Amino acid sequence: MSDDAALIYLETDDEVTSVVRRIRDAEGERVVLVAPGRSRATSSVVALRLLARAGDDAGRKVGIVGDPLTRSLAAEAGLESYRSVEDARGAVVALPGEAHAPRASIHVVRGAAASDETVAVPLPSATSTGADTETRPVPVSRPTPAHRRLKPAARARGRRAVPVAGILAILAAFLVGGGALGAVLLPAATIEITPSTDPIGPLPYDITIEAPERVDGTVEGTAIVAATGTYTVSEPAAGTVVLFNWTFVPVDVPAGTFVAAGDQAFATQSDVVVPRGRLTGDGRINAGDEPVAVVAAAPGIAGNVGAGAINVVVNEDVDARLRGFPENPEPRVRNPDPTAGGLAEDGPEIVQADVDAAVAALREDLAAQVADAVGASADAIFVDPVEPPVAEIGGIADLVGARDQPEVEINGTLAYDRLFVDPATVEELARERLAGDSAALPPGHELIEGAMEVAIGEARNDGERLIVAVTVSGASTSAIDRDEVIGRIRGMTADEAEAELAGIGVVTVDLWPGWVSTVPGLDWRIDVRIAGSSDVPALSPGASGSSP
Repeated sequence: MSDDAALIYLETDDEVTSVVRRIRDAEGERVVLVAPGRSRATSSVVALRLLARAGDDAGRKVGIVGDPLTRSLAAEAGLESYRSVEDARGAVVALPGEAHAPRASIHVVRGAAASDETVAVPLPSATSTGADTETRPVPVSRPTPAHRRLKPAARARGRRAVPVAGILAILAAFLVGGGALGAVLLPAATIEITPSTDPIGPLPYDITIEAPERVDGTVEGTAIVAATGTYTVSEPAAGTVVLFNWTFVPVDVPAGTFVAAGDQAFATQSDVVVPRGRLTGDGRINAGDEPVAVVAAAPGIAGNVGAGAINVVVNEDVDARLRGFPENPEPRVRNPDPTAGGLAEDGPEIVQADVDAAVAALREDLAAQVADAVGASADAIFVDPVEPPVAEIGGIADLVGARDQPEVEINGTLAYDRLFVDPATVEELARERLAGDSAALPPGHELIEGAMEVAIGEARNDGERLIVAVTVSGASTSAIDRDEVIGRIRGMTADEAEAELAGIGVVTVDLWPGWVSTVPGLDWRIDVRIAGSSDVPALSPGASGSSP
């Protein structure tokens, strides 16, 4: 026993039932009962065994601090006993020899040779008895002084004059008055009844929760759209050139005629006729000219050339017809202005798959946030809106095809609204519903509380209410009156009592002590226990089918 053992101080009038409750409510794994000189709850071995059993059921070890008689009873009940609270805290258990008060033995002699039962009190040192005798320990008072002892003849006459039955009747009357000793020695019976049952259900019910718990709100989140596509821009340069004709006849120049600026070629874009040249007054030729649009043969910035850079007619036939004579050094083509528009570049571009992936990730994040927000109801019975809220995603308009933006952030929100209720509440209401359904019970039957089972089905909301479908199964039995049971079997043998009560179920009759052959006549010494019943009466001290 350790210092942290729970101490329960008893009063002389404490009943077993109240002490049992205190043991169950105590904290810790060890409980020490501190008894006064005498206490109802510790005055019998049976009562102490009940306390020990209550401790076992509650997972606690029970010990007791008391006087020698109390320690003696505790030893017989299998409890550790201590002489003081200090001993209990220090785990100093009283030795078996210390726990027993002086005792003598009463021998009840039975057999054909004895016409009357004789009570004899042998010395405590006696170690054996005859085969047809039975020894029971009782407390011994101090020896009577020699001058007050009866003469042998007088004692003999007294024993002959008072039969054993008379002695037992006197002893019984004394024990009934004494209470505690009566609980130790008086015959007792335990009647255990497992009633015959009839199944009930399963019966369907709708359980309405008028004010369920509620959790609602809105969560927010963001996600990144990462561009995985690329784009490429490739444009040829364009401009205008002027063709010069140094001959005296017009020259046809077809579309697609190439002119060049170094290595960069350009193609004319239309058919043109370059007018003939004219002779000036000083004997020179004034060339005829005709403008025409040109486009670079290859895309890219190389086609962007300066003014005057295009100075070669690549097509030799056209060039010869425009030149007139081989030694003519004058140009046949020239661009008066720079060409422009040549371009060749690439970069990141957002495609539809990029947007879809980001939206899916955002929805998953919002759903996870909602799950955390409603986590308290995860194990409850709950109902979400019939039309689940849809996440609202912003920032995705015109994203597909956007260029030169490696990453773009989008955002979203998701609302939630959940009604829920603890399953234990629904199960309790379902049991109450069956218990209150008179149509479910056969006439004259009562419901067996421990036999009910509840299966929870679907839930739905009705405005602000929560409605849960359940099915309830159970069993009923004929109503059993304990007083009537006792009245029917009082004075019967165990077999007779079991046969008498066989019609109400499976019955077991246990008599105590072993020499008792019939159910006792004292109602308070008969314990009727009905399996599955929730109103089992408090046990009378010593009313048990086992020896104290």
